[in-house]
Amino acid sequence: MKMSEDHKNIKNVIDQIFAQSGKLSSSYNQHTIEEVWRSTFGDVISSYTTRVIYKNETLTVYINSSTLREEITINRDKIMKSLNEKLQYKKVTKLLVR
Repeated sequence: MKMSEDHKNIKNVIDQIFAQSGKLSSSYNQHTIEEVWRSTFGDVISSYTTRVIYKNETLTVYINSSTLREEITINRDKIMKSLNEKLQYKKVTKLLVR
């Protein structure tokens, strides 16, 4: 039973660190969202994705294919919904494609 309490305490400390440190939290969010982007859209789209930047609830995705860039722009709302479902909470409110 002591081990369970220690586990909860460690989890609480880590949660507090992320909540209190905006820089650490934003780095964690950046990493998580980039992983979700790449896992959601697979190897093909990931191979055309040069950068994924997340800041202030805006996801900016750099795509090096004009056709794919246009397709993502057309399906922007559907893509944001899919990403937010995988994140399990609304995180991306704006999607920019460059």
